[in-house]
Amino acid sequence: MNGADDAGAARLQTAAVTHWIYGSPAGPPLDDPAEAYHEASKVYPSFAGRDTRGVRLLESTPQLQLSAVRAVKRHGPRPFLALPRGELPRADLAAVLAARRSLRTFADEPLALDDLSVVLAAAYGVTHLSRLDDGRHGQPLRTVPSGGALYPLELYVLAQRVDGVSGLCHYDPLRHGLERLPTTSAWAPGELSAYPELLEPAAAIVLVTAMFWRTRFKYALRGYRFALLEAGHMGQNLLLAATAASLAAVPVGGVYDRRVEDVLGVDGVNESLVYAFALGRPGKEA
Repeated sequence: MNGADDAGAARLQTAAVTHWIYGSPAGPPLDDPAEAYHEASKVYPSFAGRDTRGVRLLESTPQLQLSAVRAVKRHGPRPFLALPRGELPRADLAAVLAARRSLRTFADEPLALDDLSVVLAAAYGVTHLSRLDDGRHGQPLRTVPSGGALYPLELYVLAQRVDGVSGLCHYDPLRHGLERLPTTSAWAPGELSAYPELLEPAAAIVLVTAMFWRTRFKYALRGYRFALLEAGHMGQNLLLAATAASLAAVPVGGVYDRRVEDVLGVDGVNESLVYAFALGRPGKEA
C-alpha cells in the first residue's frame, strides 16, 4: 500500500469514527450544544472586562460577600440531626489510591452513622477557617478546591439502611449534620437510574446538585465548568474516604435527572443534579 492508499484509509477511518461520535460523517452540527457551550465558556484576554464583572461586583458588595461565606442551602425549620465527629482510619495515601475500586455489591447490614459522617465530612466538609489580614477568622474552607471558594454543591442522602436515620436528608457542612426533608415524589430508588442494581441494594445514596448561580455570578459561563470540576474533586474525596473506611462505593452517572430532582424538590435550573453515588458495607462478592 502506497502513501496515497494510507492517506485514503486514514480519511475513511476518521470519517467512520466521526460518524460514530456525532451520528454524521460531517462532524457535529453547527448548533451542537456541547461544542457551542465549550467555546462560549473559554477565556480570552479580550474578554477580560466581561469576565471580571462579577469579580468587581463581589469585591464591592457586602451582601454578596456575606452570602459567599455562608455557601450552604438551608431548608427552614426542619428536624436536624447533628452527625458524630468521627475520624477516618489512618491510612497510607498510596495504598488507598491503589485499593480504590468501584464496588457494586452491597451487604444487607446497615451503614453505621459514624461511617456516613466521616464520608460526608471527607467529601465536602469544613476543614478550617481562612484568616483575614487583620488576624480575624473569615470563611469556612472545605476539603475541595473551589473556584473563588464559592462552593456551589449541595449533598443529599437517601438513607435506606443507615443506623439512626432514614429517608431523605440534606447535608449541612457548616453544622456537620443532616436536615431531614420530606420526599416530594414517590419514585423508588430503583426507578431513579438506568442501573437499579446499583441503587436498590445500597445502604445510602448520595445525590449531588449544583447551584450554578453561586459560581456564574462571578465567573459567567466559565462558572458552570468550575461547578462540574468541583463535583469531580468532591466525588474523588468521597470514594477515597469510603475505601479508607472499608466501605463499598460506586459513582452512578446514568441517573434520570428529572426524577431525582423531583425527589429532591429542586427546579433543575437554578439547582440541578450533577452526580450520584451508591454507598454501603461491601457484599461478599465485592
